[in-house]
Formats: sequence, structure tokens, C-alpha cells
Amino acid sequence: MSPANPPAEEGAIRFAYGLAPLAGAILPDEQFAALRAWRRVCKRLGLLGRDPRRYGGLGFGNLSVRDPADPTRFVITASQTGGARDLRVGDLVRITECSLARFWVEAEGRKPPSSETLTHAMLYAADMDIHWVYHVHSPDVWQSTARRGLPCTGAAVPYGTRAMADAVAGLLRHHPERPLVFTTLGHEDGVFACGADARSTGLALLEHLVEALHE
Repeated sequence: MSPANPPAEEGAIRFAYGLAPLAGAILPDEQFAALRAWRRVCKRLGLLGRDPRRYGGLGFGNLSVRDPADPTRFVITASQTGGARDLRVGDLVRITECSLARFWVEAEGRKPPSSETLTHAMLYAADMDIHWVYHVHSPDVWQSTARRGLPCTGAAVPYGTRAMADAVAGLLRHHPERPLVFTTLGHEDGVFACGADARSTGLALLEHLVEALHE
């Protein structure tokens, strides 16, 4: 297992983590196919990817699913894989344990976990009915937060931090509807969708994008 320390720059992993070799298949075929399909949708719409004109050329956006074999774990796209043309098994990481107190993540896979892993972890821990989480970057939805009254975390709450994880937990308590779409005002263009299944979560995200474009 190889420890890593979190760098401070924007777009980087801010927590420490341990990365062990993957034990067994990372996901059943059905869940992998759904994750791959919705990643394709998000990438084609520019909600996920890598663009030299956006965010300093860093990859953006990540998707995750609760592990059907163990609901205390989840599988997430690895750090800086947004630019990959298509999703491969090697681009996924299984999160086996998270500690906000230690700001530490235990993972299995070949690549580092996403910098937004702790936010995904808080969503799964806060509501056992959440099985899918999509984190995308949509200027249209993000900029419509105030005028459309979207649930959001505050502008002073940066991504990948304890403050973000705590803010997300509070937001879920105040907004019990699922699927839920919310924005992160402290993380440029950041939008999250979470829900019980891949389809309803993705359609909720797309509905908000359509509504934002329609105005």
C-alpha cells in the first residue's frame, strides 16, 4: 500500500490515501455498463472531460456507484481520468474506507481516487438510499443557482475539504427529495446529482440542464 499526501493546488487531491491492489472484479457487468453509458452522455455534453480552455486544462467531473457487494463501499472514477476517450475498468477505484477525522481514504485500484472522493463518501454515508452520484461541471446549471433557487453549498466552501463534506451532509438533511441535484458555489461550475438508480439520477441532471438552457 502506498501513502500519498494531499497537495494544496486547485484540482488536486487534498486528502491522504492508501492505494492497494484491486481485490476481485471491481463491479458487476450491469453496473459497469450503466456507469460507462452515463459517462459517455456527460462527456458528449461537455459536462465531464478535459479541455485546455477550461480549468487550466485539468480533467473535470467524476461518477460513482455504491458497491452492490458491500453497501459500505463505493466505486468511483479515478483522479484525472476525465480526458479518457471511454471508461475502462482500470479507470475505476474502489473506496473501502473513509475517515473525515483523519482526512484519509483507503482505496483499491491502479490510479489515485478522485479529488472529490470525500464528497461522494459523505453522500453515501448520509443516505443509504443513494446508490449513484454524478459530479459534473455545467456553467449553465451552476450560474442559474440563484434565479432558479437550486440547493447549493456556499461560495466559501471549497471542493475536496471537510467543510464541503459537512455542507453536503447538511444539505441532504434539508432536501430529502431523491434524486437530488445541487450546485457547489465554492467549486466553479460544480454540479452534483445523486439518487437511487443510474437512470433517474442522470435524467434529473439532464432536466436541470434543459431548464437552465430554456430560460
